[in-house]
Amino acid sequence: MKILHALEEITDGEPRVFVLGFFDGCHLGHQAVFKEAAKLAEEKSAGIGVITFYPHPMSVLAPDIRVSLLQSEEEKAESFRKAGMDLAVFIRPTKEFLSETAESFLKSLADIPGIKGIVTGDNFSFGKGASGNVSSMKSYFEGSDVAVVTAPLVSEGGKVLSSTTVRTLIEAGKVEEAAKLLGRNYTMSGDVVHGFHRGNDLLGFPTANLRMPDARVLPADGVYATKTRIEGKCYPSVTNIGTNPTFGNSEKTIETFIIDFDEEIYGKSFTLEWVKYIRGEVKFDSVDALKAQIESDIETAKKIFF
Repeated sequence: MKILHALEEITDGEPRVFVLGFFDGCHLGHQAVFKEAAKLAEEKSAGIGVITFYPHPMSVLAPDIRVSLLQSEEEKAESFRKAGMDLAVFIRPTKEFLSETAESFLKSLADIPGIKGIVTGDNFSFGKGASGNVSSMKSYFEGSDVAVVTAPLVSEGGKVLSSTTVRTLIEAGKVEEAAKLLGRNYTMSGDVVHGFHRGNDLLGFPTANLRMPDARVLPADGVYATKTRIEGKCYPSVTNIGTNPTFGNSEKTIETFIIDFDEEIYGKSFTLEWVKYIRGEVKFDSVDALKAQIESDIETAKKIFF
């Protein structure tokens, strides 16, 4: 999949249907949009491209507000690739871009060489002040060769499925419920970094410490059954996210004990899948009490996986 950063960079003229949206998490609601795009692309004998944004536009409109996301740019690109897209345009939002009128944005879309269709969710808006919507987009392209199709919104529990819903579940530690809305486990990827070395030296449970990701949604502090993917292999694991109150730390860390694994992995990249919440973070009276609880957590995780 080819990655670009501006609409003007699309110059190959290949026939394509484009999906539009931010698509944080690429959850089941987003996947419904992707499926509609696949149908239209087949009708038009065209490929599928995506036009999205990164980082979140709010980082420009309200830079003092921290926006936590479900995916990094790389993870989102991988979701697009798996959805069958051959081109992704990650527009870098600027004040100039965000002040563009809705009609100006539509003209930019119409000028894309080879564009055959546009697919969005029913609630998609665009242009300065979100002045443009699906209705105005359909009116603009009426009578042209560009088809505009909308995917109906997906509901869960009587509410429209949104990235905000998924974020809220994860931040509450409800990673199983979040996985149902994502269509997969919530994941984070990063490098294994050095921590305090207590896992191996003091507790006897060596851990892989994930570099704390920037601007990502973090699960509630506690212990989770997880899966760890390293170099194409997947291993059952137990992960603690929090400050390790037993040792009086203040810095939040993500530490993973990989079950039945003893390889050296410092500096390597790995992906962590959050599978099930086991318990909250606890301050123990002694190291021995903590060790006993870790052993219990590992047994709990084994029952989940095996």
